[in-house]
Amino acid sequence: MHGNIVKSADFAGSDESVATGGQDKAVRLFDVSRPDAPTTLATHDAPVRSVKWSAHRRLLISADAGRQIKITDLRSPAPASALEAPEPIASISLTGDGRVLSCAAGRRVLVWDADAFKLTRDFALVYDVSVAAINPARTRMVVGGRSDLLIRCCEFDSGELLDTHKGHHGSVHDACFSPDGHVYATGSEDGTVRLWQTNPGSEYGLWQYRKA
Repeated sequence: MHGNIVKSADFAGSDESVATGGQDKAVRLFDVSRPDAPTTLATHDAPVRSVKWSAHRRLLISADAGRQIKITDLRSPAPASALEAPEPIASISLTGDGRVLSCAAGRRVLVWDADAFKLTRDFALVYDVSVAAINPARTRMVVGGRSDLLIRCCEFDSGELLDTHKGHHGSVHDACFSPDGHVYATGSEDGTVRLWQTNPGSEYGLWQYRKA
């Protein structure tokens, strides 16, 4: 049990164990067959916002509401290693293959290789961000505005703005791309999940266009 609100949970690639994090600043691992006996994997100095398993499910990545991201190696008894964000963290996200980690922090989006945890991108923006997600092909990045509530789609290598979307009436707390990268979803505290095309105007799924 956590002693306060649980903010994030992620299954470890199966239905046998789940990692959790929340307001009590602890990251715990639960065996679903023995939920009364969790293992505390890491503790943060601030409430935990997000927990994510890496691609091979041996590393657990946790981010708090301060500036710290911890990487816990379940194979090692050593304390968790840490990454530091330049501003308070709003959220973290992994690509579908678990190999690229993005972090929205203040007016920055930071990107690490999730195998070596080497910083590969650092985008300085002119607006506050609440979430950032990267498509499977590593060509697009979607960013949610914390204050202006806009959804922006950018070119991943350069950060160049490609599209801006309106629609949410509350802060955007999560975003992810479909496995084929053609669509991304954003979830907001306004109670809605919205779907957007990566390449607007193309026919895909529900997006069908009547020919003249």
